[in-house]
Amino acid sequence: VPVIKQRIAANLQRVLHEMNRMRAGSGSIDAVKHVFESGAWAVFTQYTARNKPVTARKRYEPQMIERDKGRAYDVRSIMVKVDVGETEAGTVQNLIFTFSRDGTITSVRSMLPSYDYHAIIARGETLEDSLMRGTILDFMEQFRMAYNAKDLPFLEKVYSDDAIILVGTVLRETPRQDDMMTHTLLEPAKVKLIQQTKQEYLDGLRRHAFSTSAYISVRFDEFTIVRHEKLPWLYGVSCFQQWNSSRYADKGHLFLMMDFRDPKAPVIHVRTWQPKAFDDGQYVTLDDFEIVGSN
Repeated sequence: VPVIKQRIAANLQRVLHEMNRMRAGSGSIDAVKHVFESGAWAVFTQYTARNKPVTARKRYEPQMIERDKGRAYDVRSIMVKVDVGETEAGTVQNLIFTFSRDGTITSVRSMLPSYDYHAIIARGETLEDSLMRGTILDFMEQFRMAYNAKDLPFLEKVYSDDAIILVGTVLRETPRQDDMMTHTLLEPAKVKLIQQTKQEYLDGLRRHAFSTSAYISVRFDEFTIVRHEKLPWLYGVSCFQQWNSSRYADKGHLFLMMDFRDPKAPVIHVRTWQPKAFDDGQYVTLDDFEIVGSN
């Protein structure tokens, strides 16, 4: 293990050094491309191009967390300063790098607030549930990073082709979209809704957010994770979302219905965003949908 950690530390040091040199205009991160897997490299290059990060400290003592019985390692709390223009968002972000045993970087993402991670995992009803909650939080870090980095290919991959995407303060009963959902349990009286298909949603992001904003800074807080009582691979993930960009800002409640039958390739079936609660003080949750599906 000490050899693995030395290898990881050396590669991370090279990456951060070239990142700083690029910000100063004297280097190129292409010099460390060989340290990354292709997917992680694509995320990192987009992130550095858009955010121009530089290390916030002269010396780091990051958290290193062993995962998958020693097959992978997370290096957390790499604090960087970013160029986000005139934004309410902070100019400091925390990055997480995931390494394989040979020191290759397999994932790069921005970190959720540290108080969320351990508290939410501890709420798991079983060991399996606790492990899955860790996987979900890892995904949410990547999911947030995709918006900050304007990574449409990632979003295209994680949203189901038949995803239900709802934006508004109240919802109507929605028709069946795929073989998982027969109908919602929301009352017809709650009808006030903008519903979009996956393609409409992504096209809107491309035209109205990604292409017109110099920067985007998305933050997730106040997580609630609920596992479906009959389908252990189906989860409802709720959080408070803050969106800041060079041309637009909002705050609201985000809900995702997520399919983790393949934990390495999760799928989002439902996405709702509400700037405020319903009249009864409630938000959309997993209980608002009747699910039909096999194990």
